[in-house]
Order: sequence, then C-alpha cells, then structure tokens
Amino acid sequence: MADWLHQHTHLHPPTSALSSSDKSPPAVAGGTWIVGGHEAKAHSRPYMASLEISGENTCGGTLINRKWVLTAAHCMENTPVSVVRVVLGGHNLHDPDRFMQMFRIQESIRHPEYNPLTFQNDIQLLKLNDSVTITPYVKPLKIPNANSDVVPGTPCSVAGWGYISDFGAEPKALMETEVDVITRETCNASWNGNIVESMLCTATPGKPVKGFCSGDSGGPLVCRNRVEGVVSFSGFRCGDPVSPDVYTRVESFLSWMQTSAN
Repeated sequence: MADWLHQHTHLHPPTSALSSSDKSPPAVAGGTWIVGGHEAKAHSRPYMASLEISGENTCGGTLINRKWVLTAAHCMENTPVSVVRVVLGGHNLHDPDRFMQMFRIQESIRHPEYNPLTFQNDIQLLKLNDSVTITPYVKPLKIPNANSDVVPGTPCSVAGWGYISDFGAEPKALMETEVDVITRETCNASWNGNIVESMLCTATPGKPVKGFCSGDSGGPLVCRNRVEGVVSFSGFRCGDPVSPDVYTRVESFLSWMQTSAN
C-alpha cells in the first residue's frame, strides 16, 4: 500500500491509501485549495459553507436545504462535532460581515461504507443546530437529478477558501476556478483503476494548472447549477493534470441522502 494519497486538511494527519504509479504521491482534498483560479464575486455562491475549527477554515461544504450541509467524510474523520463551526454567507472569512450565519452541528452522518484508504463513499451529512434564514447570501444549491451523470467535457466549477498554491498561501476571500469533467477511463489511467462509478474526475489538460488544494475538501463541484461532486482527493501537486482531481459523485448517493436527512 503506497503512501500516494496525503490529506492536506488541518483536520487530519497524512493518510496512506490505494496504490499508485511511480509518480509523486497524491493528496487528499481533505483540506485542499483552489489553484489557477480567481476571487469569486462576493456572495455569488450562497450555498458555500466553511467548516471552521478555532476560527480557521478546515474544509468546505454545500448547503442543500435549510438544515443540512453536504461535505466529505474525511473532513470529519476523528473530529468531534463540538469543535466545528459551520459558517454560511461568508466571502472574506477574516472580515466577518452581517450576511454571515453561523451554526453548530446537531448531528453528523457519515456514509456507513466510507473507506479512508480508497476514499470510496467519501461523503457526509451535517445537520445544523438551527434552520438557516434564506437570504440572497445564504440559500441551498440543488442536488442532481436521479439517474443522471455528468458528460465528459462538461464545464464545471469548484470553489473554496483553501490554499492557493503548493506553498501554503491562504486566500483572504472565496476563490473559484473552472474545470472540465473527464472520462473515468482517462482518470483511471492515472489512478491505476481505483476510480469507481461513484466518483467524478476533472482536469484541464493543455491549460494553466487549475484545481483544488488544501482546505477545499468537502466543497462542491458545480455543474449545471447543481452540486454534482464533493471534493475528495487529488495529486500531490494541486491541479496537476497528470493526476486528475477526484470527487465523490453525489448522484450515486441520492437514496442514502434522502433516507439519512429525512
């Protein structure tokens, strides 16, 4: 078992997983960042959630209704819910404004088949301790339609407050970038067959390096104005097209989400 996957998140120590080729080991989006992107228009992504510990962003999430936030299972691994604060309506997390709404976690539901070694089923639901107030700055994002898939070549976007370089530079405001969905076959050529149907991959071959990095884990891959993916893991170098970024495919878990959040 090679140490090809290592989590950037502040929440967890490095994690070994899967086997890889003899290229540089990958990194879990468990605290990754946006690279090759730009600052998002303030409050243009009102569904974005920041999971904070001691006032610092550790992972992202997506508001999917007034009480529930969707994130990655590895974001909450070995983390007591009592130390996590969920911030919604934020843009510059270091400069709080009147649009922010802050919550504690009432209930945390990890997918029962989450595998921390392969990152299969890397998905978790967080129930807020109160319902959000729907405003132009805080509102849910639609989940995928049942039995739908994201066609390779579909333009999507990813956003977060994670690092913006491999050197640990943190942004002041929410960052975003555009990425393209690629086939699982292409993705598996880099990840040695470890990409399954419940995952999605993106890359930007032939373009400037773009993708997620440490601190972005758990955030949404947005395609067609829906949360189609949850940031899961990437290569050792952020946004490296040689090691495509990998997301949990939300459509694969609609039944589980409906049952769990009922």
